[in-house]
Amino acid sequence: NTGNLFDNRYKETKAHPDQTGTMVMSKELLKELVERVKEGKEAKVSVSAWKNTSKSGKNYLAISVKVFTEYKKDSGDIEVPF
Repeated sequence: NTGNLFDNRYKETKAHPDQTGTMVMSKELLKELVERVKEGKEAKVSVSAWKNTSKSGKNYLAISVKVFTEYKKDSGDIEVPF
């Protein structure tokens, strides 16, 4: 469940995205999201990103996606989902 976002070299106006890229999602993730939708829930995911530089010197974001898990505060502790 990973992908990359690179600067959009075709950006000509503010309406064009700043970055574009691709992502590959596993069958397991897609199945879980479909099951959530069938249950009437949202197909919500958590997205994480890391700044990287390619071998050719281009900056990009490496991204990871997983099914969103809501964490509840317990006794004042704050939990982060990633």
